Amino acid sequence: MTRRTLCGVIQSLNDHCTLDPNDVIVISLCDITLWDWTRIDFPHIPHRYIVSNVKIDNCDYFPIPFTLYYNAEEIDGNLCYGIRCDILNKNQELKYSSERFINVLTDKYPKTNVHITVMPADIPSTSTTHDKNDDND
Repeated sequence: MTRRTLCGVIQSLNDHCTLDPNDVIVISLCDITLWDWTRIDFPHIPHRYIVSNVKIDNCDYFPIPFTLYYNAEEIDGNLCYGIRCDILNKNQELKYSSERFINVLTDKYPKTNVHITVMPADIPSTSTTHDKNDDND
């Protein structure tokens, strides 16, 4: 078994993205060949497509360097692979996400120095104060 690394940096979309001490960062490397990955969100990624993942905690600020290890024998040059980042709060709710996979590990796409940008996740509001759209004039 040949162990390889995929390295990079996680950065935030803007200065309003802050990390709390209990946040957990999950970086996933997946086989994205057969899926419409724009419709798959974390944690609903089918486990059989995850090649490798890593969890990072105790991060205080962006940018966050990461190293993800994977088994080189599991990588098929005919398939497509992607990496994404999701940040969970202390309640295991999605706080920030890269929202989509970034292509990696092929001739056209990087094997190192991957830059992942996260943005606030679209968390549905439980408040009804925004639902006043009854303008039937």
